[in-house]
Amino acid sequence: MAKSPKQFVILSDSRSGTSFLSETLNVHPQILCHGEVFHPKPSSHIKVPLEARELDDLVALREKDTAAFMDWVFDQPDFEAVGFKIWRNQSPDQTDALMADDSVFKIIYERKNVLARFSSSRLVQATGIYNLKSDSNRPTELDTKITFNEAEFSKYLYSHSELFTLYREKSRGPILDITYEEIKNHGFARVLDFLGISFEILEPQKKKLHGSSIIDRFEPSVHNAIIAAVTGAGHAEWVSED
Repeated sequence: MAKSPKQFVILSDSRSGTSFLSETLNVHPQILCHGEVFHPKPSSHIKVPLEARELDDLVALREKDTAAFMDWVFDQPDFEAVGFKIWRNQSPDQTDALMADDSVFKIIYERKNVLARFSSSRLVQATGIYNLKSDSNRPTELDTKITFNEAEFSKYLYSHSELFTLYREKSRGPILDITYEEIKNHGFARVLDFLGISFEILEPQKKKLHGSSIIDRFEPSVHNAIIAAVTGAGHAEWVSED
């Protein structure tokens, strides 16, 4: 009888560098890492051939019988570890069930620089560009400058803090609490070790959309307001991200 793969989930939120993590893990021969299987349009997020089931049937199964859909997602016996990424607003009930299931390995994956996340989300709205493959040229549209609303940023910062507090307080079983910044700077070894997967040097499959100066993503007229906002939040360092 084939051994069941280790099941894992990446608990995070949008614009946190999750594609950088999941797509790179997916090149390891012992790992299958789907994307957002609870995305409203999951076709590009499912990383196995769909010949056996029509995508519409899978989406219907996901809505009607989530447990059966989860069995399908994880039922990949050719791999040592199988997982996917999710943010709680995509499926609160399923996220809560995964957090409570102590047999599922949890990777709590946070991008600590919330101004970077905030600016990235607004630039997606402005440009429609979500990710770049490692070998892609950078489109000039990514040089678009965005505006800043302090109240909107404060609300975003509060939601970020609440979400990751919930992930940490409610998750049970094996947990790896790791940041985008740590993986970007030091590689994927801790994740592979956590999953019990043999070490390989993994070549990142995504490249950064924007430069290290976060404040320069915004129109110059709002720079002083940004500095005041992040300083007031106790994170003056968020104006840049190495």
